[in-house]
Parts: sequence; structure tokens; C-alpha cells
Amino acid sequence: AKSSKKLGKLNVDLESKKYSQPSEGALDPNFLVKSKMRDDNWYYAKIVDCRLKKGFDPKKKRNQVSYDYYLHYINFDRRMDEWVPGEKIEMTRELSDEDNLIKKKIKTEDDKSHEGLDPAYLAAHEKATRFKTIGKV
Repeated sequence: AKSSKKLGKLNVDLESKKYSQPSEGALDPNFLVKSKMRDDNWYYAKIVDCRLKKGFDPKKKRNQVSYDYYLHYINFDRRMDEWVPGEKIEMTRELSDEDNLIKKKIKTEDDKSHEGLDPAYLAAHEKATRFKTIGKV
């Protein structure tokens, strides 16, 4: 039998490390989403958990906006994780594979500030502007 573990409202298949869809109409947690953070910029995020919105009528049909989603923003510290309403989330077609997220850094809006610059120039610039705290040992 397959081993699985209950994590919040999501079931985890321990062999494949994939999360199952928690309920009817909810976003698929196997895909990345885009959401606005507190700074009003859009960032990629991974769905960690979801819950029905407070005051939701159980007789109504459930859809994406019937839920609040707990998101972990990619390349950000876990302390930036937050509950976000479904209407403030955009679905992407990129799989939320933990191994690939570690290996490849997903580009954010901030990466565009260096767009079009020569890689050799960027490397020289980073070396010249690197902050040094130790002058002598």
C-alpha cells in the first residue's frame, strides 16, 4: 500500500512528494501560481495549504475563489508566507516540483533591471561593488 500523510487539508503521497487537490474547485497545488506580495509586485509561489473562506455557504458550488490559499513565495524566506484569497492568485502551467525549484531560480520582476547587459560587465560590476566587511586578518 502507498504511504501518505495528512498535511493540513492536503494529502501528501510520500513516494512522489506530490500534493493532491484538497477539494472540489480548488486550485491544483501541483502547479506554481503568481500572486501579489505586500509590495504590489507579482511573484511565483507554491500552494502549501488551502481552506474554505470564512462564512462560505456550503450549499453553493465551490470554485477557485471559494478558498484562501497559504502560499510560499519562491526564493523568499518562509516568514514571507501568507494566506491569500483565491481572487488574487493567477494559475501558471509550471509544475511545482521541489527538486527543480531548488536547481533553477525562477526569474522575478527584479531580474529585468539587468536585462540586456553584457554578462562579463555584470560580473566585473558585482566584483567591484561587493561589500567587504573585513579589511585585514
